Amino acid sequence: MTSIPGLIELRGVTRAFTANGQSLEVLRGVDLLVDRGDFVAITGSSGAGKSTMLNILGLLDRPTSGEYLFDGRPTAALGDRERSGVRGAGVGFVFQSFHLLSARTVRENVLLAFVYGETEERPRSTSERLALAEDALSRVGLARRSAAHPGTLSGGERQRVAIARAICTRPRLLLADEPTGNLDRRNSDAVLDLVEELNADGLTVVVITHDEAVARRAHRHRVLEGGRLS
Repeated sequence: MTSIPGLIELRGVTRAFTANGQSLEVLRGVDLLVDRGDFVAITGSSGAGKSTMLNILGLLDRPTSGEYLFDGRPTAALGDRERSGVRGAGVGFVFQSFHLLSARTVRENVLLAFVYGETEERPRSTSERLALAEDALSRVGLARRSAAHPGTLSGGERQRVAIARAICTRPRLLLADEPTGNLDRRNSDAVLDLVEELNADGLTVVVITHDEAVARRAHRHRVLEGGRLS
């Protein structure tokens, strides 16, 4: 029987940077398998390589050595255009900073996802984009605030807008980098409840965090220290 590959897989991934003529290894032979529908938290101290790993998982950076497979597809030989297409169609991002444009409405901020999330193979009409954006806002409980501007929202609401933007293109993977870092505990719990609901509906989630309370909400918890995963 043929085994089904994980959604994302790192095999012996190393990432090194050169500074002042010296090479610094930030990731050292990292192996990671995340199955479809999994919810994984990766923690580690500052400088442990968490952001570098997120950039590689999100196809924003390339390993120095090793292999990264997305949905069973090796990514090393993909050109920038192909990587952008895979990233745009398959990966949603949520960051600590909400990255919302204050002059645009909530709906318009969500629709910005299609600037990066469209592929030539799967073009969407304006009406389809609007329907997907409204559906995403409904999923995060903000359908009634679609015409509002970010400055009128609470921090928790702004993060939910960011999540709506991340999921409106129907990605297979949600990458969250310190998604509760700018929130108080009540809003943090509400955002994590939402992430758990999305995961229960089949969305694969990887959270990069230093917050142990966030990590405890995941199905699996890996620790990155000294560029290695324990």
